[in-house]
Amino acid sequence: MFNRQTTYRFKLLLCCTCIVLVLLVVSASAQTGKDTLPAVIVSAIKYADVTSSPVPVQQLTKKEIGSLNSFSVADAVKYFSGVQVKDYGGVGGLKTISLRSLGANHTGVMYDGVMLTDAQGGQIDLGKLSLDNIDQVTLYNGQPNDLLVPARSFAYAGVLSLRSPIPQYDSLKPLHVKASVKAGSFGLVNPSVLLRYNFNRHFYNSFNAEWMRSDGQYPYNAYEAGGGRVKRQNSDVDALRLEYDAAFAFNDNDNIRLKAYYYNSDRGLPGSVILYNTYSGQRLKDENFFIQSSWQKYFSSRSKLLLNVKYACNYSFYLDPDYPNTQGKLENKFHQKEYYLSAAYSYDVSKVLSLAYSGDASFNELTRSDEFVLDFPDPKRTILLNDVAVKLLLDKLTIGANLLHSWYKDKVKYGTDGKDIDAFSPGIAVNYQPSANSPLRLRFFYKNIFRAPTFNDLYYTFIGNTSLRPEYAKQYNAGITYKVNGRGFLQSSVFTLDAYYNTVKDKILAVPRQNLFQWTMLNLGKVQIKGLDAALQFYPASFNNINISARLSYTYQQALDVSDKNSALYKKQLPYTPEHSGSMHISIARKKLMMAYNVLLSGYRYRLGDQLPENLVKEWATQDVMMGYNFTGGKNLKCRLFAEVNNIFNKQYEIIKLYPMPGINYRAGLVAEF
Repeated sequence: MFNRQTTYRFKLLLCCTCIVLVLLVVSASAQTGKDTLPAVIVSAIKYADVTSSPVPVQQLTKKEIGSLNSFSVADAVKYFSGVQVKDYGGVGGLKTISLRSLGANHTGVMYDGVMLTDAQGGQIDLGKLSLDNIDQVTLYNGQPNDLLVPARSFAYAGVLSLRSPIPQYDSLKPLHVKASVKAGSFGLVNPSVLLRYNFNRHFYNSFNAEWMRSDGQYPYNAYEAGGGRVKRQNSDVDALRLEYDAAFAFNDNDNIRLKAYYYNSDRGLPGSVILYNTYSGQRLKDENFFIQSSWQKYFSSRSKLLLNVKYACNYSFYLDPDYPNTQGKLENKFHQKEYYLSAAYSYDVSKVLSLAYSGDASFNELTRSDEFVLDFPDPKRTILLNDVAVKLLLDKLTIGANLLHSWYKDKVKYGTDGKDIDAFSPGIAVNYQPSANSPLRLRFFYKNIFRAPTFNDLYYTFIGNTSLRPEYAKQYNAGITYKVNGRGFLQSSVFTLDAYYNTVKDKILAVPRQNLFQWTMLNLGKVQIKGLDAALQFYPASFNNINISARLSYTYQQALDVSDKNSALYKKQLPYTPEHSGSMHISIARKKLMMAYNVLLSGYRYRLGDQLPENLVKEWATQDVMMGYNFTGGKNLKCRLFAEVNNIFNKQYEIIKLYPMPGINYRAGLVAEF
């Protein structure tokens, strides 16, 4: 790992390098008389995945992401239907995804084919994941459609897949450089640089570095009467990300990919805004590193092998300098390590029948090293996953089915081990096209899956409960897709509608013991979830060199707590779950100019507790606009200048109660490629 001085010097060097590169590009473009860059057109989603998939699939490409006013992966996925992103405010605030009200622990996040994991908390902070090196964001309900995937891909209720770009070989241009500088409200500075080199047709490698800093001191209206305008406190973030990618292709049927990833951040944790007290002194430092490699081998057109190996280590340091104890502070230092190996094999028995097997083995360990540690369990967990899958492809019918076996074994240094888990999880998905030429398709899927208790659930000091059982979820989905190409003024359009029913039993909840200061984890919850996801994407035919694309999504969710008939919350909506939510995106491009208008909407909901007026979180809607302009400088220089204004009507709103979100704010930047 880097020390603090080395990290600071690298950040300074990165910022200066990006600024110099951008200035060189602008200077070169000013000396060029020609301007030949083609028009910016927002590319279409890959409709084949959306319509022919037995499970609901939503996808954003790189160009679409660029028109969504999205700063991190968390911002982009808000435009998917059925998704809730919990956002605690500010650039550095925690951002997690919940799919169809099942909770963040039931949603897996996969980066270049390998899952990101957090054995301690089980939730992936999407705010840490930059879009700078992401080429595609895809959300699967259930699991990915491809059979040649790790067994871990089948172990979640849904999977968010992130893909970095794979460049095409160009013998005339082996070196590709991309530099960008962005700046914006609340002290935002965000330079990045990408260097990619193709040694030959078989080998390429790339290096991507990004630094982001923001003081996060955005203004908002004080909660108390007559409080005026105040600024958010302790919402700063300083983050550095480094990525190295390489690939070597022995031939068209045999290739190896390597990814090394490093992330370092120091951020404030903005607390809830309590009346007359906006102060929060809590800090969190993260240092994450992983290296992963994938080998894919096609023995023939029918026989395919995939091997994955990964090592990850995460460090987190949490400090509360105002904790009311004798030391006058509270600190936690945690170290995580993971060793992971996966093998998957698929075989096409015939044109209509394919079989696959995948097996994963992983080992996780967690240690604590701060001055408050006392007989911490230092848990270790071994996980073995085995999955068999089958896919049947007929003229009008696609059927996919799988059976996953999961085995979990914990071992602790002090105290009691968590319970072993030995479980089978089945799933089946069907897609049916009534006639060969019909634009209508019907789909259905069922899945029974669980999420294991995390290390925090089991072993966190004074809170953990080693008797916890897994939290089981059953998913039922029935939907339709309707795709039309080239009719009238529409170049293409896709409509999807899915109705779903989920049940959760043995939900893992934190509940108070003797008082509100002593909590523990228990299996108490039972949840019934009914919902409807609808999405419409359409692309009118081009006229006068004007290209338009539009995307609408709507979600209805009824997520009810059915744990206790005697409780005041019986058959009440789950906390932070709006019944109605949606989004809208429109982009217009003509030659070098592109403009976009984006809207996010959420109905009212309640925070944890009785559904009283003081626990109400009001409905909200935000509207964003952006504009981009492309120009060239010389033969190989391409530049993009962009500006965006977010929350243009300065709406004050909350996603989490008493955590105000930023009002009107802007970002602008320049991207140069050669």
